[in-house]
Amino acid sequence: ESGGGGGGMGGMRKQLKDDKSRTLYERLGGDLNLETAVEMLYNNTLQDSRVRSFFEKNQRKMQAIRKRMYQFMSGLFGGPILYDMANLKPSHYHMNVTDYHFDVMLDLFAKALTELGVHPDAIKDIAACTGKIRKDITTGCT
Repeated sequence: ESGGGGGGMGGMRKQLKDDKSRTLYERLGGDLNLETAVEMLYNNTLQDSRVRSFFEKNQRKMQAIRKRMYQFMSGLFGGPILYDMANLKPSHYHMNVTDYHFDVMLDLFAKALTELGVHPDAIKDIAACTGKIRKDITTGCT
């Protein structure tokens, strides 16, 4: 699985300290790191039998989901607001997302951030922040 020369990830480095006075968006490394983390998260969901069915769509739909995921997280974490939060609940309502699925997604996102060298304290704070939208994602669950 891990053949080859690291394909562009060479610029990533461990953050030695975490500045809690900065936004979560800044603490996770800004725009490029968020975009990469969402890409890694999405690719991991397609390999994970627990959540794959939510994300395995046609190519155009998958690109749109990734883009919205990035836009949503940007605003949630204190970066540019690119997503209308009013859409969150209605867009997930019919999907029957359970707490179990939500937790799998949090775990996969934490793994992506860890691989990118995001500080563990920042990852904990990102998980706590993301946890606040749990009800909006799982409300339609029957």
